[in-house]
Amino acid sequence: MRWLAVLLLGGLALAQPLRLEQGWVRRVPGDITAAYLVLYNPGDRPIRIVGASTPIATRVEFHQTTHAGHGDHQDVSAMRRVEALVVPARGRLEILPGRYHLMLYGLREKNPRPLAEGQKVPITFRLEGGATLTLTLTVEAR
Repeated sequence: MRWLAVLLLGGLALAQPLRLEQGWVRRVPGDITAAYLVLYNPGDRPIRIVGASTPIATRVEFHQTTHAGHGDHQDVSAMRRVEALVVPARGRLEILPGRYHLMLYGLREKNPRPLAEGQKVPITFRLEGGATLTLTLTVEAR
């Protein structure tokens, strides 16, 4: 019986491998928004995030903002989709404006009213290997 409790507690620890240090969803009036967060991985192995979903959007994509230009004039930015995000072992992944971000599409189909300041938004991350992790972010006008 004691080994069963150890197995269950070990499974719970594996189900919550990342810590949310900060996070928010941008409040916008339209059909598309972005979510930002900082994740910390206390473990000794990198964690690969291979997908995400939320009940307020039809799909979630991972994007990276890149900047181009010459020298001190990095004035052209572009967004490109990435298939996965990696949180390094004993390290942080910063999903912040101007870097990586989550794009939430189809807000009006799932959430007919505009996002409200302070609204709580659950986002479920699919980790490589099949585990999931749901984090709750707050809508903010930043």
